[in-house]
Amino acid sequence: MIALSPTGVLDCEACWNAPVTAARQTPAGRDLLCEECAEGDYPRRVDLFPPLGIYGLTTRRLLNDGKHGSGSPKMPPDPGPPLPNPPPAPSPPGTPPV
Repeated sequence: MIALSPTGVLDCEACWNAPVTAARQTPAGRDLLCEECAEGDYPRRVDLFPPLGIYGLTTRRLLNDGKHGSGSPKMPPDPGPPLPNPPPAPSPPGTPPV
């Protein structure tokens, strides 16, 4: 039986269906797999807990995706319709906004 830590996953990291029954040592750490995925040498489908703590998000993806790089903020591809000019008059006090 494999010794699992309290923070270890209980489902196979390759198929996400079967309970963990095998462990595979890799240069990046330990893969927790079910027997069938371990025998088939299936890879993990995602990095569950990378250094940034976000599913499947690695430092490389953060730096190369064009959204999270350094520099000034960029406008979205479709900013939507322009704001009205002049702005609409505020609603009278005690009434819901229009």
